[in-house]
Amino acid sequence: MVLFDHVYKFKLKDMDLHIPKGTVLGVIGASGAGKTTFLKLAAGLLRQEKGHIRICGKDPIVDKRKVSNRISALFANVPVYSEDFTVIEGLNEAKTVFGLKDGEFMNSLEYLSKELDFKSLYDSKPKNLSLGQKRRAELGMAFLRDVSLYIFDEPCMGLDQNGKEAFRKLVKEKKERGASILVSSHDMEEIAAIADRVLVLDEGEVSFYGSTEELYKRLVPMEVCAVEYEGRSPDISDIEVEKMTIENGKMNIWYNSNHVSSKEVLERICETTSVKSVNIRRSGLGESIKGGRKR
Repeated sequence: MVLFDHVYKFKLKDMDLHIPKGTVLGVIGASGAGKTTFLKLAAGLLRQEKGHIRICGKDPIVDKRKVSNRISALFANVPVYSEDFTVIEGLNEAKTVFGLKDGEFMNSLEYLSKELDFKSLYDSKPKNLSLGQKRRAELGMAFLRDVSLYIFDEPCMGLDQNGKEAFRKLVKEKKERGASILVSSHDMEEIAAIADRVLVLDEGEVSFYGSTEELYKRLVPMEVCAVEYEGRSPDISDIEVEKMTIENGKMNIWYNSNHVSSKEVLERICETTSVKSVNIRRSGLGESIKGGRKR
């Protein structure tokens, strides 16, 4: 579906990866890591300096018209609606540009406006909308037609929880119809909730590309053990841990499960104090990326 073959562009360095059809790819990384550049290359909005890019088997620059008919893209801070048009006027113009039939257009719009809750905004102009309202209407435009590839740059910016859940539902539905979806976000937990695969960019280089589960395993398999105890503080000075906090009879321990097992941690704690309760969890994706190491 999407192929990057040793691609160079600005901050991107020797990117080589293939994204299969029907995949939801989450793109994460610090500001300036190359996320938007990557998405714009996939959309045919930028030309690579070196290497080859193929979208649905075609060059997005050479075959721009054919490729653009199979892509729907939404970029952060790039207006979707003309400031001179109301939301419904912009949608009707998109209907003409996309070549949608009346019945197809109305059915799709009715469904999307209900799911994303923007029907009440039809007669409003974008400049009069809040960030969240504008984003709902923009997502409605992006999902309006069925295409092979959807590209979203910070799609949940300004959305409340209901809006985020609606976006996830629509992504799932498009995926089930065989579409591929590329999503960049600063919210790593949001990416983890929808992505099949994750691309981590670090200063233009691929730090990780694989499943979310593999990211947890390979990047930093961190676990957190929360212990409530009574008596003296547990002594685990002989165990390798990443971080530890102790306060008011409660202890939190972060450790790399590649080096230390949960069993070792618990056995050592129980040897040195009386334990009232224990909870062990895997650290969130956000914690993992921030504290992680390259493969």
